[in-house]
Amino acid sequence: MKVTLAYISWGSYSSTVLAFSSSNTIHSRATFRPPSSPINHPSIIKNTNRNNAGSWLLSTKVGPVFEDVDGIGELTNNPGLSPEEETTKDDNILDLTQDALINPTSVVNEILDAALIDPDVNASMTTENRSIITSEKARNDNTVEDQEEEEIEAPSVSKIIKFAIPAVGVWLCSPLLSLIDTSTVGLLSGTAQQAALNPAVALSDYSALLAAFMYTATTNLVAGAKESEMGSDEKPKTRKTLIQSMQMSGFVGVILGSVLMTLAPIMLKGIIGNDSIDPEVFSAALRYVRIRALGFPAAVIIGSAQSACLGMQDIKSPMLVLLAAAIVNFIGDMIFVPSLNPWLGGAAGAAWATVFSQYAAMTLFMKWLRSRPAKKPETVNITNAILELTGKSNEGKPRRRRFRKTLQGLSSSQNSSDEGQDGNREPPLFSKFFKRKSVKKASPPQESFSTRGFLSGQMRKRDIFQLPPLEDAKEFWPYVIPVTTTSVGRVSAYVAMSHVVSSSLGTLSMAANQVILSVFYCLCPFADSLNLTAQSFIPGIFQKKWGPARAKALRRATINFIKVGAIFGAGLVGIVAMIPLFSKFFTSDPLVIAQVNSVVPLLAGIFSIHGVICAGEGLLLGQRDLGYLGKAYGSYFFAVPYFMLRCKKFALSGAKSIDLTSLWGVFLSYQVVRVAVWAVRLRLLDIRARKEQPIKATA
Repeated sequence: MKVTLAYISWGSYSSTVLAFSSSNTIHSRATFRPPSSPINHPSIIKNTNRNNAGSWLLSTKVGPVFEDVDGIGELTNNPGLSPEEETTKDDNILDLTQDALINPTSVVNEILDAALIDPDVNASMTTENRSIITSEKARNDNTVEDQEEEEIEAPSVSKIIKFAIPAVGVWLCSPLLSLIDTSTVGLLSGTAQQAALNPAVALSDYSALLAAFMYTATTNLVAGAKESEMGSDEKPKTRKTLIQSMQMSGFVGVILGSVLMTLAPIMLKGIIGNDSIDPEVFSAALRYVRIRALGFPAAVIIGSAQSACLGMQDIKSPMLVLLAAAIVNFIGDMIFVPSLNPWLGGAAGAAWATVFSQYAAMTLFMKWLRSRPAKKPETVNITNAILELTGKSNEGKPRRRRFRKTLQGLSSSQNSSDEGQDGNREPPLFSKFFKRKSVKKASPPQESFSTRGFLSGQMRKRDIFQLPPLEDAKEFWPYVIPVTTTSVGRVSAYVAMSHVVSSSLGTLSMAANQVILSVFYCLCPFADSLNLTAQSFIPGIFQKKWGPARAKALRRATINFIKVGAIFGAGLVGIVAMIPLFSKFFTSDPLVIAQVNSVVPLLAGIFSIHGVICAGEGLLLGQRDLGYLGKAYGSYFFAVPYFMLRCKKFALSGAKSIDLTSLWGVFLSYQVVRVAVWAVRLRLLDIRARKEQPIKATA
């Protein structure tokens, strides 16, 4: 087989194609006059010469130049063809001309496919050969259709990390305040007061988690409202949703605080479960819980406002509020905790400091949302700008670089526009094989957004005490039962652990477990933020139309979140390894420090997979797998306390081997079960996403 070149001259444009022949070398130059019809494309016909069988050429023989004599795009002066062959040839010409007009590169594929058939083996183009080429063309057409499907962007690893780290502020506020309380009470008030914090902080913080449905609902509703008003400066629906969320949060906080203050004695006795407990410890715990209940309205409002900020992708405000609350709480602890008054000092003093910091943070947050910063008039020195743009100074390099990029972008945009508008300019026939490096179109910049002054002129101070209309309040209801069930199932392990420690392991273990839990609660939010981050990104992908692009994006997002979860887990393990170095800052009792350090290896195992667990749970929530999560945590609600209470039974029977490591070993097993269950469920959802793709209609 010999390969040669054939040249096509068409007006002022020329194209070069390969010609294949079995017996001789063909050099052909064919000139086509463009017809008067809109179809301005060279005709391609099949070579009917058996000596050159299997070739697809622009001319069938060396000799006369074919001309479009009748102006309709057909070659009628081809000698040596019978009337039947002429009719077949005419039909082929029209079909191939239309194909070439729609997709010129497909013509090249057909030429190459035909050339690969060795004419020495089979001198004629058989029906089997034609079917092979036809099937190949069909596959190419399907590939083009798949490529034309809109690609769905999945969050990258770096994007997840950039969003998740500031999101820690939503989860870290309450645990950080409790950690400050634990440290100051242990150093300034002694072991008994610190032991009282173990059941008191557990009851206060776990009760606050019952309002978590407000945070999840706010994030989803605000994010949805903002997405529907993308491009609008006013965003009335988003503002309305945020105001309603804060109003609902205030009343939810009042209800939870009232219930907690009323039932605190009964609930504390249920957690402690030991009538022989030191009365000083029980009294200090009861005072702490009742004082903390006063801050619930502010705590829930702060949580919902922070969730709204994340729903609007404002990741700075939660961090600012967290910093302000931590500073106020630390100052309050320094003032109140050393006091000898039982209602102002010790554990009670720490509770007052926390409550004051919560209301201070709420006040700052409200001012942040309602006060728009004054805009300063911008001044531009035109002379300096011109000198920097036209000169060679180092100060003007960034300006010249931006100007050069702008000109390049405009030039690229103009060229692409010209090529798209000029109907006579066809892409070169071999453009598939010799592509110029194209300039990628810049993606539209993401809309930057800040919540500062977002409610300016839209909300008065007294509006926070009003209830939203009933119809609007119903929008939060779908989140109440699933999220509350998940929260209750999640905290059941912590409540059971606090109960066993308080009822069977003694005061020293209570103090040590409080230190461990305080550190644990402060480290958990770094992984828990992945849960909220997944809920911010995954719903947008999940709501897309079923198809390969959606399934691919979900799988890619799942893999990226698992990667980030593993990265966060490794970082948390490194922090846990340093607990023996700073445990002395939480207590001065060496026996308490020894028990804290004994649990460090188990904590390392727990946090090594905690990031993956939180990422998996967020992925399930983002795909609205609420029923499965509710059932899973319903089983955990009974299973984990069961094994914890078995440890209590052995401890009360006199077994010396039962201590804090036994309880945290049960918790490690609980973590392993969760990570395995989430992995299996995510795998099943991935299979479902691929199988339930809509079937393409076939002709």
